[in-house]
Amino acid sequence: MKMQNPRSYRRTSLIWLVFFVFSFVWAASLGAVFFSRWSGDLAPVERTFSLREQTCIARYRDAEARDRCLSIMLLERFQTRSIMIANRTLACLALPLIGFGLLVYLRRRRTAERKTGK
Repeated sequence: MKMQNPRSYRRTSLIWLVFFVFSFVWAASLGAVFFSRWSGDLAPVERTFSLREQTCIARYRDAEARDRCLSIMLLERFQTRSIMIANRTLACLALPLIGFGLLVYLRRRRTAERKTGK
């Protein structure tokens, strides 16, 4: 089993350190932007919900039908919020995950080249 030479080890450690710092800065800055814009981005969803809620109340006189309509509106609002959260989470984590996959791929390729003696 070959050991990695110290110079290559330092270079690999530096690459991983830079990757982790960049990933943290990327995720934290995007998270802060998304967090600060959350109320503004959620306002149209709440307006739509309020409008549809009033429509349900006006349209359905039967209490059971009105409750079904309101339940559907609540589920739709929950779904929209969940999608907003998922999209923001993916935006924060996509670039670091792609970078991680690339670094792992390059390391495995280099290890495979060393094993075959290229």
